[in-house]
Amino acid sequence: MFSNKCASDIYLLSLQSEQSRVTMESLLNVVAYKLQKKKSHRDVDWSKLHYEQILMLVSDLQKEKKSPATINVYLSALKGVAKEAWRKKNIDVEAYQHIKEIKRIKGSRSVKGRALELSELNQLIDYCMMQDGVIAMRDAAVIALVYGAGLRRHEAANLLLSDLDLEDATLRVLGKGNKERVNALHNRILEILDVWLLERGVEPGPLFQRARKGNRLINEPISGQTVYDIIIRRYQEAGLKRLTPHDLRRTFATKLLENGEDVFVVQDLMGHSSVETTKNYDRRADIAKKKAARALPF
Repeated sequence: MFSNKCASDIYLLSLQSEQSRVTMESLLNVVAYKLQKKKSHRDVDWSKLHYEQILMLVSDLQKEKKSPATINVYLSALKGVAKEAWRKKNIDVEAYQHIKEIKRIKGSRSVKGRALELSELNQLIDYCMMQDGVIAMRDAAVIALVYGAGLRRHEAANLLLSDLDLEDATLRVLGKGNKERVNALHNRILEILDVWLLERGVEPGPLFQRARKGNRLINEPISGQTVYDIIIRRYQEAGLKRLTPHDLRRTFATKLLENGEDVFVVQDLMGHSSVETTKNYDRRADIAKKKAARALPF
């Protein structure tokens, strides 16, 4: 059965993170259309993949003003598929080596997103807690924990009640690459979680349960998309400047670094494989640059 899978399917199976598989499959479907006008990567004849074809794709992506980082993700996926195509003897070793040697695109773009002021964060959480019903209490706890533990939205959605240790004031998180980390929690976060748990109860299962109309909880997990929707809806209702769930994670990193924490400690708390990734979440320079520009004598 495994031998019947196409090269792109085998490449996707090699990725450790389910979220990475979803992201890369979507990207490969884009590639399928660009290369062979196919709707799915499974319909592509990967035996026709070659060096010049990928260079043309890269050129097209550059014309579309895609960032170097985005183009390099495409390259990484195609090199991974090429490797599996070579292993399946769909392409020869020479074709694979030519693809493997394609260089990454140099350059960078300013990183999107922002770090919140603490006044904004507290306004957002307080707004939820002032509303009636269990949904509002759940949403306050979601927002507090996404910030307070520096969570990705899928990490928040997948949390179990058993991952929370109130006695030790810690949270166990299973992140990308099946890597587990244990983060300590601030007292303010624990207070908000206490309020939510009074509503949720102590039944084993997901920490953040789904809710139906009438503020009725069901013991099923929310999704990563639900976490996204919660934060978007609540910031709009609270009248705040635009933000995303990842901005809460950026705020977590920035506030820790502002507080003098070592970047390698922050790397571990965020579950990053590389410290360079952690540095991309640091918004201290943005704040300093704005302050310097506004102080320009004129």
